[in-house]
Amino acid sequence: MHRHIRHIASIAGFLALLSWTAPGRTQPGTAPHEVETVAMTQQARKLFREGVDAFAQARWAEARAAFLAALALNPHYTNRGNLGAAELKLGRYRDAAEHLARYVREMAEDTTSTAEERARGEAAYAEARAKVSTLVVRSNVDGARVFVDGTLQGVTPLPDPLFVEPGAHTISVEHEDYETKKTTVQVGAGGQIENGAELRRKPTGAPPEKPLDSTMAPPARGAEEHARGPRTALLIGGAATAGAVAVAGVVFTVLANANASDAEEQRSLLREGGGLDACKAPRAPARCTELTDAVAARYDFSNAAFWSFVGAGTVAIGTVVYGVVSRPPVNERRVHVVPLVGSNGLGIGVHGGF
Repeated sequence: MHRHIRHIASIAGFLALLSWTAPGRTQPGTAPHEVETVAMTQQARKLFREGVDAFAQARWAEARAAFLAALALNPHYTNRGNLGAAELKLGRYRDAAEHLARYVREMAEDTTSTAEERARGEAAYAEARAKVSTLVVRSNVDGARVFVDGTLQGVTPLPDPLFVEPGAHTISVEHEDYETKKTTVQVGAGGQIENGAELRRKPTGAPPEKPLDSTMAPPARGAEEHARGPRTALLIGGAATAGAVAVAGVVFTVLANANASDAEEQRSLLREGGGLDACKAPRAPARCTELTDAVAARYDFSNAAFWSFVGAGTVAIGTVVYGVVSRPPVNERRVHVVPLVGSNGLGIGVHGGF
């Protein structure tokens, strides 16, 4: 396991920077997952330093990209705090508030953090919140899905507030065993609204309808589920999983290319200093070790990227197949009439199969 060493530096006037220490190379017999951990730690440390350098030179977009990639490899809260600092500079206040909220919460849980660090984090968090609107959503039911303007934000209990642009927003709290609770709120910049969603359990279902012909067998359970169509939660979960795995594949591809560039740079330097034969000597230059590590990391990340894309494709195909085979029969007839309430008046919506 790698170790975290904290040191203080001046970035946006409040962030404590993190430095990682890890072995420069793996020993023979090291387990594959340990080799991957070391390689990912090395890349996270490199990306972190690139982000610090870019931030110091006011290259905010490059700093954000570096910190975002470092966070994907190492979820330590300091990476999240640096990312929030870069987003503040870019005017991405909603993103900054989201990352700084978790940064402040996780730093408070770390007993090694200092009061000064926590105060600086709180100040940056307050700066971001002053530019956006804050929604604190609570419910009497755990595991309820929380939507804001139709977008899933998480399930209750939410660990942090939600952040939105100033204006009107619709909050929906849904659970399969409870009636949905919807609320429309209006909140300005720097404002906060607390929404306590008191969900009521759905009434017990009505008795089943009497069949027209008592000699007919009841529909099979599988046919009934097929008629209802695919479960939305499974479709959403499959799509989200495929997307996440694909993003991981992109990150691994970027890291593999970065290591390939490092390896080529080390080869060039070795050629200028006497050739690659120097690496065969008993006391090989340090650059030989760096070249070996870069080549090994490149292959590790290339393999990780390949299998990530394979996994993403497999999940995506499985999700599509499930959605197709679970659709209701074509000859099913259903009509739904829904009341519509909008800012310009009232009406009804009709949809279904004909």
